[in-house]
Amino acid sequence: MANSNSSNASSRENPPLVLVVLLNWKSAEETATAVASVQEMEYPNFRTLIIDNASADGSVDRLRPLTGGGVELLESAINTGYTGGCNLGMKRALEIDAKYVWLLNNDAIVDRQTLSSIVAMAEIDTSIGLITPRIAALDEDRLTFAGGILSVKEGIYNETHDPAVAAEWNARYPYSGLVIGTAMLVRTDLIRRIGMLDTNFFAYFEDIDYSARSSEAGFRNVVDTNSVVRHLEKNRNTKPLEIKPHYWYYMARNESRFWRKHLGLAGSLRLAWYSFNGFVRHRNRLTGTRESADAILAGLWDGWLNRGGPYHPGVQMPALPAALVNAYSRRRALQPSKNPSEGEAAAYF
Repeated sequence: MANSNSSNASSRENPPLVLVVLLNWKSAEETATAVASVQEMEYPNFRTLIIDNASADGSVDRLRPLTGGGVELLESAINTGYTGGCNLGMKRALEIDAKYVWLLNNDAIVDRQTLSSIVAMAEIDTSIGLITPRIAALDEDRLTFAGGILSVKEGIYNETHDPAVAAEWNARYPYSGLVIGTAMLVRTDLIRRIGMLDTNFFAYFEDIDYSARSSEAGFRNVVDTNSVVRHLEKNRNTKPLEIKPHYWYYMARNESRFWRKHLGLAGSLRLAWYSFNGFVRHRNRLTGTRESADAILAGLWDGWLNRGGPYHPGVQMPALPAALVNAYSRRRALQPSKNPSEGEAAAYF
């Protein structure tokens, strides 16, 4: 449902308030760089909230001088994960009556016109609940996210860096869009409708869950093809050895938990099995990185038990199921890979 021309004119004359939220955890230098790029944006009506997630490494002392001039620092007494930290930002956005909250990763760099572009697109169509710019690599001229598709009912989930594929998915599935959390603009009316991020995920896959919940509430999730945010890429397919163990744990755990949340245990078994096999393939590629390989096993185990909470270094799957998975993993390593094509959205499952 599009706004009237008079409403669009009013939005241009009185741009809606946006709260930009950056979550810091032991990465003050990256956060400071992100804040500097945000402060250069041309959009005329935004505030910036830095949330320190109990870093306990001196981050607060480094970030406090950045405050003032529309920049606020909120210190969390405990580390509540990405979900809990961002929820503090969502709560603050509601308190100041912002129309949008922009959840921006603290290792992202924005262009001057990015926020103006995504807000303008959201203002044109009030059915949009979530919107993101395209995401590009921080150190290369290369897109890492051009769009995605998510349909819980049909068991479809996929992402692409190819604009042509993203356009095809958008045409075929206009109400099954997927938005990732790197630079996710959230309409606060959506927050009032469906609530905040699910803290049971703690970190990773909460954006996929929020996309699903947004769609279920009748909103659209879209990508603005006219804007880009640059972000430090974590590509588990091309650079698996560079990724830290906690990422592997959360992703292995939360993907199966996502499907169980939305489909129940029985309804999610087929999709959880596909996810399991995907992470077994990843584990077979992590030769020489024992901690990451163990983190995948622990994540798969905790996902099966539907456990939430933070990752604890050194956590392991119990010995007997680990032995069974290792045997299965060795057998799978001898078989040719059957990864689905990125362009075949329905083939994910």
